[in-house]
Amino acid sequence: MAEPSDFVARLRADQQDPGREEALRRDKSRRRRKAVLLASAGALVLTGFGVWLNSVTGHRPAKEPYAPQLLQEDMWPDEWPATVRLPFRGSPAAAWEDGSHGIVAPRAEATDDYSATEVAAALRHSREFLIESNVTPAPLTGETPSAALDLLDPRDPGTRELQDALEHPGKGHSPLDVFTRFDPEKDVVVEGAMKTRGTMTYEVSSSGELLVHADYTFVYAVTKAHGGWEIVPGAPEASRVIVRRHITLAAGHGGLALREGVRRLVNVDCRAPEDGYIHPLYYKAADKAPKSTSLDPYAAHTGLQDIPDGCITPTRT
Repeated sequence: MAEPSDFVARLRADQQDPGREEALRRDKSRRRRKAVLLASAGALVLTGFGVWLNSVTGHRPAKEPYAPQLLQEDMWPDEWPATVRLPFRGSPAAAWEDGSHGIVAPRAEATDDYSATEVAAALRHSREFLIESNVTPAPLTGETPSAALDLLDPRDPGTRELQDALEHPGKGHSPLDVFTRFDPEKDVVVEGAMKTRGTMTYEVSSSGELLVHADYTFVYAVTKAHGGWEIVPGAPEASRVIVRRHITLAAGHGGLALREGVRRLVNVDCRAPEDGYIHPLYYKAADKAPKSTSLDPYAAHTGLQDIPDGCITPTRT
């Protein structure tokens, strides 16, 4: 065994060796080149995969998912379809309030012959009607929206017409004018994926009725009940449906009375039958659907009157 003094002497000699610094520099240079070569090889593999994928599938449009497994979903381009994991990715509605939280009644004040208490009650019941018509599970899953109907005056002709539309839906006679309904055998709203924005106002009409006007936009992320396209394993596609509504309700002692129900539906299959359900347009079907008037449903100036009552091609959802 070498003596400790011999080891120290050799270590001191190595440190004083004039070629030591050059040897260390060459070693660092070799390691740096190796790291660069490994990184370049990885990049070439990914590039080669992309070239191969293009060669076997043809030109891929910018909006079509391109090997989505290689990117985290929050990094996908907005043009790519959403999934149930991030249903509002890339949508302006992502910043809106969730469900009923976006339905806010204004402050009630006395007006004409109506006290502040009476106005507050009318606003509260109108808000409840909007929630029971467009947010709660009953209408969304195709059930009879009994809680909403219970808020209406059963003696009013508008109530009877609405009940008849629910039982016998058809063109020009649709419950979708007031209720948001999906066929549960085909489409379901992604849990918690509902956004809302709008306004509520009130006035006294020339005939003396206390009227509540609601102008709201509801955005639903829906997915197919069965056999939806899994963009990546375990993440089925989510399609966003936009429902714009104008609802006018009159407050009375027997309940609310429906005075107006107008709606516009965006990103739906307008070729589907008038069966009382909304039929979402999914990504691949939308790409093949006949093109019609293009419209940005989120544009600041877009009012209900600016949205055609028929097929439109949304520039974004």
